[in-house]
Amino acid sequence: MEQPSGDRAAKATLRAHVLERRRHRGAGVRREAQAGLGTHLTRLLAETGAGDVAGFLPLPDEPPLLPALEDAHRRGRRVWLPVVAPRRTLAWVQWRPGAARVDGALPGLREPAGPRHGLEVFAAVRVLVVPVVAVDRSGVRLGFGGGYYDRFLEALGTAGHRPRTVACCFADEVLPAGEVPSEPHDAVLAEVLTEHGVVALGGSA
Repeated sequence: MEQPSGDRAAKATLRAHVLERRRHRGAGVRREAQAGLGTHLTRLLAETGAGDVAGFLPLPDEPPLLPALEDAHRRGRRVWLPVVAPRRTLAWVQWRPGAARVDGALPGLREPAGPRHGLEVFAAVRVLVVPVVAVDRSGVRLGFGGGYYDRFLEALGTAGHRPRTVACCFADEVLPAGEVPSEPHDAVLAEVLTEHGVVALGGSA
């Protein structure tokens, strides 16, 4: 079903506002965020137990997750990262620190090189970290507008895989419930990883 134009416009306006704020974050703020994300992802993985982790290669303005993924690899976990696949879907590449990157299917996107895998890798994935532009306290995520993760998360559930799935954004991008416009196909998440910790979603605060 076509999304109402008012909702499209509201999402676009909110997305532009958050991304503009990201562009103005200073280097010191990003260094603090990097340290916090590393600490809290390590704790999250320890709570979850043995298994793989799936994350993402952050763009320059996104939360600096890469050092946390490098640490997870050093601690013996396999790390999976997404690449854009045909029909606006995601495939997954096993990643190691220092691995080559190649031009992706979308303009300006650099992706990890290597063999591509499907949903079968999630039989071993215990934690999935999902990039968001913002998320509200009810768990509605605001993505970049392509719908890749909405489709992927639906397919993941259909396949019967249930990793602990957390959004990832800066702490000030966790918004009050109802501030992210939603529609039936939008993914709803139960937790978000920020530089300040893992926050449970689904409340009204």
